[in-house]
Amino acid sequence: MAFFDMFRSFSFFKGRSTDGLQEDDLNFQKWIEAHRQWRLRLQSYLDGRSQEQLDETAICHDNRCELGKWIHSNGQKFYGDEATFQRLTSDHAAFHRAAGDVVSVYKSKGDRDARRVLNGDFDLCSMRVIEGLEQLERRVKH
Repeated sequence: MAFFDMFRSFSFFKGRSTDGLQEDDLNFQKWIEAHRQWRLRLQSYLDGRSQEQLDETAICHDNRCELGKWIHSNGQKFYGDEATFQRLTSDHAAFHRAAGDVVSVYKSKGDRDARRVLNGDFDLCSMRVIEGLEQLERRVKH
């Protein structure tokens, strides 16, 4: 039995369509790690170690990163009716607005103010996204 086929037998999926279910749809740790990479990207940008030219008008969109693409596709398909997933979707959008704010503030006010946003709103939004993914994982796998 394939890894993700095992999850089809979990009570969460009883009575639900699993057509198109993929391993990534059950790999919540992958999404948590992809999400955590954003902080490293922003930290590197603020430290002047990044070769990226970050654009706050692009970063603020929640459907362009790997996690966002999943949320708006198979995540929605398999978990969209779950309150935990709905909060995750909202928290993920807020996270991207905060990430965009870090870059915007850096460009307009400098490093010190951008770090306040990074260590404040951004980290709070990030924590909520990780908690949402962990809660969804517990809901699905138990």
